Amino acid sequence: MKKSFKLAALFVAAAISVAVVSCQKDKETEEPVASQSQNSESKALLNRIYAFQELRDNVNSGAKSGESMTLEELRDNIDLTFNFEHSQHAIPFDYATLDTFYVRMPQVDANGNVSAADAITTYNAFETSLEHLLANVEDNSNLAKNFSIKFPETGTKSEDAIQVVFTRGIESDRNTIYMPFEQGDDYIWGHMLGRCDQDPTGRLTDAANELTREIHHKSPAARYDAFYSPYGIEYVKFTPYYDPYYHEDYIYIEKEKYPFGNVYWLFCVGGDFEEEPCMYHYELNWAFNNFYDTHIDPNGMYHYHPKTGVPYYDCHIECFELYKFEAKRDLRAHYADVIYANIINIVPEN
Repeated sequence: MKKSFKLAALFVAAAISVAVVSCQKDKETEEPVASQSQNSESKALLNRIYAFQELRDNVNSGAKSGESMTLEELRDNIDLTFNFEHSQHAIPFDYATLDTFYVRMPQVDANGNVSAADAITTYNAFETSLEHLLANVEDNSNLAKNFSIKFPETGTKSEDAIQVVFTRGIESDRNTIYMPFEQGDDYIWGHMLGRCDQDPTGRLTDAANELTREIHHKSPAARYDAFYSPYGIEYVKFTPYYDPYYHEDYIYIEKEKYPFGNVYWLFCVGGDFEEEPCMYHYELNWAFNNFYDTHIDPNGMYHYHPKTGVPYYDCHIECFELYKFEAKRDLRAHYADVIYANIINIVPEN
């Protein structure tokens, strides 16, 4: 089987490896410093978290409270506090997948407000739902992070339920410092089929998972003693292959819109597959750099959420096949599950 970008990848493989190493070393030596205004904003958000935690502790201990909040305030308080307390965002994940749970909407009074008691009952239901879900997973992927909280729109079928989408996975045992793919880092494109050499001991990963490991979010903390928490999280799917029947909710990046118009920006090949296709190390480097250019680079065309403007935060690469009438079509590809989020970044005062 021939791949559409194989020859191009061969020509640029060496250049890419040098560029990746140089770029990564530059980024590792830079030490971003949070501005005073950014730190003030982060402290204000952190104070909101502390205030909500205090309210929760008081209500859960039986104290009466006459406080209330709008639905928007409740959503923001839950978003901030739940990600702060339960998102394992500092841990790199392997085998990441999206999951969902639902929580019943709280009662709203005539003024559109929610009582403190009902607000805390709703937050407690978030914790109970997550705990129950993670306790019953069958794949050992019981770490969770990046909770995207969607309050329902009035008049919809699910107007009584809050939807929570999040990432679930297993803690990675690999060094999170970037290293370019090297000779021998050749993996079958997907489905945890392992290395291309058919080594049975390597059938615990695939090209999509290995790309995800390299792309995985690095801490934006400004100093070693700083800490951060994400909020306002949004998930967006990007595909290198447009198919309106299967991908109507995906964002398609056309080849001609990418600087190298003769290749797909992510893995995408067609043909007769007697064996599942392999991604060689130079192709993995190529895909990594394409993704870096489009999403991780602050000047990338999709570094910011296309609607909300929230910045890029993290991503995991998934594999997909196209089907027609339950039969596989002659195409294999990757798509990017991209996570956008704002960051609370707190730098301790000296």
